Amino acid sequence: MMKNYNWAVLGCGVIANQLAQAIQSEGRSLYGVANRTYKKAVDFAEKYNIPKVYKNIQSIFTDENVDIIYISTPHNTHIGYLREALKNGKHVLCEKSITLNSEELEEAEKLANKNHLILAEAMTIYHMPLYKKLRAFTQNGDLGKLNMIQMNFGSYKEYDMSNRFFNPDLAGGLCLT
Repeated sequence: MMKNYNWAVLGCGVIANQLAQAIQSEGRSLYGVANRTYKKAVDFAEKYNIPKVYKNIQSIFTDENVDIIYISTPHNTHIGYLREALKNGKHVLCEKSITLNSEELEEAEKLANKNHLILAEAMTIYHMPLYKKLRAFTQNGDLGKLNMIQMNFGSYKEYDMSNRFFNPDLAGGLCLT
């Protein structure tokens, strides 16, 4: 019999909602939720019948009943939350980008390895129909001898400095270092 793992979500944005819906579609449920704004965590818990709401984010890391933490907060917060989760023995699924740079990623990987934990980055792109179709084309030779594939993938966002995609304080925007 497969073990049932207790998942807790840190962050209540669009992607966290998609994860909660996906888990429910499999007949399962999340164990806990934390958010910077407690009211949003309460609303999220009510929407998805989540039994545990953390008043303080730190509590998600120290709850002995949590096996896996899904981090879906702005990118600039990831490394701090990764450190706490991994130091406290929690497996982690973290939204992309998992860290802001390779040094942070190396630190997180070392913590995960040291504590024998799984650290994974949520990369839905590999499961999108477009990529599955491309993989099929390349594997069955429909395109002939393949030397290189170059493509761009993105989405349009209205310019809004409060949106994390544009705000440098939330790891958005252009980096010129």
